[in-house]
Amino acid sequence: MLTGELVRATVKDSKARPGFISHDQDRYRERAEDILACVGASLGKRRADIEEELEGILGDGVDRKLFDGLAKLTFDACEFAVQSPVPPRELRQRVWLESAKRGPLSVVDVEGAHTTASVFAAVAAELGVDPGPLPDALYADHPAEQRLTAFEAGDSRWLVDRYNLALVQALLFSAPRLDIRLKSATPARVRQVLRAVKFHQLCFVASRVGEDLHLELDGPASLFSQSSRYGLALARFLPTLVLQPAWSLTAVVSVRHFKPTLVLDQDSGLRTDLKDVGAYETRESEWFAERFLALDSGWKLERDPTPLNQGGEGVVVPDFSFRKGGKVAHLEILGFWRKGTIEKRLALLKKHGPRNLVLAVSRRYCTEKAAELPEQVVPFAEVIPAKLVLERVEAVATRG
Repeated sequence: MLTGELVRATVKDSKARPGFISHDQDRYRERAEDILACVGASLGKRRADIEEELEGILGDGVDRKLFDGLAKLTFDACEFAVQSPVPPRELRQRVWLESAKRGPLSVVDVEGAHTTASVFAAVAAELGVDPGPLPDALYADHPAEQRLTAFEAGDSRWLVDRYNLALVQALLFSAPRLDIRLKSATPARVRQVLRAVKFHQLCFVASRVGEDLHLELDGPASLFSQSSRYGLALARFLPTLVLQPAWSLTAVVSVRHFKPTLVLDQDSGLRTDLKDVGAYETRESEWFAERFLALDSGWKLERDPTPLNQGGEGVVVPDFSFRKGGKVAHLEILGFWRKGTIEKRLALLKKHGPRNLVLAVSRRYCTEKAAELPEQVVPFAEVIPAKLVLERVEAVATRG
């Protein structure tokens, strides 16, 4: 993801225009190829040395923000590691103690030798290692000194596509709300998107508008705390939206001192390398399924239930459905929500049902009001109490 200072965007007619680049344009394609080639040939090198080499290919007349953005996304695909025969922190402690006995490093002693050599020789003898690598290992744990151990990136088209997507992700970090519409969405696509929303624990309200699904997502700027973590979760969700065949997104964002509207859809040219594999499953749902099945209650557990309409005002996509003897019930897991969300969800539930829906709500967000919640709600910490859910399911289940 790009940081705020690397965002390239303009404002025209109160609309935000991200600085998208095209792989079909030689200057962008060649710039991406140069950066990837430089980093790809740098296995084993220090990060500081790779950054210096990249500066050498920058040249004149290059958009500095663009170059730094492409470089940042390339580094995101790198793995750097500390390479040292001794943990650097321990090495520094031993070197400073030895230096206190022999004198400051780089000072020439009475025999004409540098104190540095004698200090590292003494430390190496204590540790039983070769003194040669020790000077370079002294600060090997600092980011600039870490060495490139793995680089898994695509080609120049991958980097250009990743850059355009990262621009949008960075702009949305300042949005208080996102309005998303899936056009003529099939049930499978609705499940895919809403499962991704819930997997990333985003606050949302869903409703049907004709054949379309309308989603209102809270943006990072709408939260009083945890906005960084929430912003990263939103960024990870965006590729799932881009996978959809027909979609649109509208959000008010920040571009310098302006508050323009960002409008995007399936024709905006955004692409992702995320595999279109369907729905994710959260750890809470995985743990719950294991514990519920272990109860051997006779209830059949279904992991891919159909979205449930709430009178046109909302849509519920349960995480699980339960079936037994012609009866059915559903469970929705709310792992992340902000003030007001649960109240809205309960109000819709009371007004439109379904009566056979159980809500599992994280205690992190309902500690103060847990005692006031209706029996249809099951608070949980890290693990959803399977026995309590079973009691609720048996109490609310209706004839299918």
